[in-house]
Amino acid sequence: MPPPYFVGEPTPKQGAHHESINALWEIKWKKRATLGIYPFMEGKVEDFNEVFAHFAEKNIYPPYDFEVYSEPFFPVAEKLERLAAEAEDSGDLKKACELYLRAACVYRTARQPCPISPRQHIAWERQKVAFFKGSKYLDAPLVEHLIPHYHAKPGTKEMYTSIPVTVRLPQNAKPGDSFPTVLQIYGLDGYRTEHTMPSSHHIANGWASIAVEIPGTGDCPADPNDPTSAERLWNSVLDWIEQQPWVEKGKLIAWGVSCGGYYAMRIAHTHKDRLLGVVAQGGGCHHMFDPEWLEIASHMEYPFDLTQVLAIKFGYSDIEKMKIDSRERFSLLENGILDMPSTKLLLINGMLDELFPIEDCMLPLQHGSVKDARFFQGSKHMGEPHARKFILEWVTDLFATVGPQQKLLSGVNGVNGVNGVH
Repeated sequence: MPPPYFVGEPTPKQGAHHESINALWEIKWKKRATLGIYPFMEGKVEDFNEVFAHFAEKNIYPPYDFEVYSEPFFPVAEKLERLAAEAEDSGDLKKACELYLRAACVYRTARQPCPISPRQHIAWERQKVAFFKGSKYLDAPLVEHLIPHYHAKPGTKEMYTSIPVTVRLPQNAKPGDSFPTVLQIYGLDGYRTEHTMPSSHHIANGWASIAVEIPGTGDCPADPNDPTSAERLWNSVLDWIEQQPWVEKGKLIAWGVSCGGYYAMRIAHTHKDRLLGVVAQGGGCHHMFDPEWLEIASHMEYPFDLTQVLAIKFGYSDIEKMKIDSRERFSLLENGILDMPSTKLLLINGMLDELFPIEDCMLPLQHGSVKDARFFQGSKHMGEPHARKFILEWVTDLFATVGPQQKLLSGVNGVNGVNGVH
């Protein structure tokens, strides 16, 4: 039986922002757009006034038709792209950068929570184009790299694919320089094109920054419905990272956010000898798959139907099938991963998380190696705005423990006993 969750007994709840798209904007998104916080980084609130004026007049209600939802964003994004191209042609690259990134933000909002409808898939493709057109003009550019998926499972769709990552080095990095490196593992609806703001914190500390997507999101080639595909994904990614001359040996930390926190907890155990440390921010590991939790979390803090988006992410065509099947297959507790030794692991979140219950950040403390933890009373998913300060301090201190002559041991394929666990 699941526990009585800290956020409340397993009874249906619904946030007021789930009533309609207009309610989502007025209650939740308008303030975020004004502040420029997720999912509105690099955007401006005026870019969305026209879109949500349309929804104020022609509101839409759940269950959403995402083809209808995404349509009014396109004219706004296309106008910003035209203005960006004009600025680029005139040589005003700073203005072009700003406008391309604003266009990418509008496309990002159009494809929220993930590309479901045909028009949302187009928005995702256009978001990438606009984003990388703009990000190359940043003072410290964000650049895409394609990693060969050498560890893909033979005979599956993973074969002959590449793993796209976004890389940013500190400003004025020179050939021959090497840096402590953060591998940012993204979540349910944040992809490698959302890396401008987090990477700015990383490079400000003198770290290199890499963004990667998790199975079932963005362009990640790993099989979303195969629990072991993550290990193959990390084998290929870590092999590539260890070959890069700009990565300082022995100074690699993984930082997983939201649903990426699940993969952070996982990689901390399965690849412990290849990482100096891991941060799991706002992640789940076991109770996130409780059928009871999936019932109550569907319409709480998340802007859309959380269970629907999780089902898509984990490769289920049927939500009810996920409720029955996913905990046995994906739980880190039931698969024995939490009882394996881990690298240094920081678990950090808000006590009132309504996406993944706080119990999932407490559970790893009762298994395996000793971990660090910091939970914030009164805060919701991810523990922001408090968590980032603590994470940056923890990462800084951990990097400082490794001298120039020290290095990590590399395990064979970076996996210890996982094949025997599943």
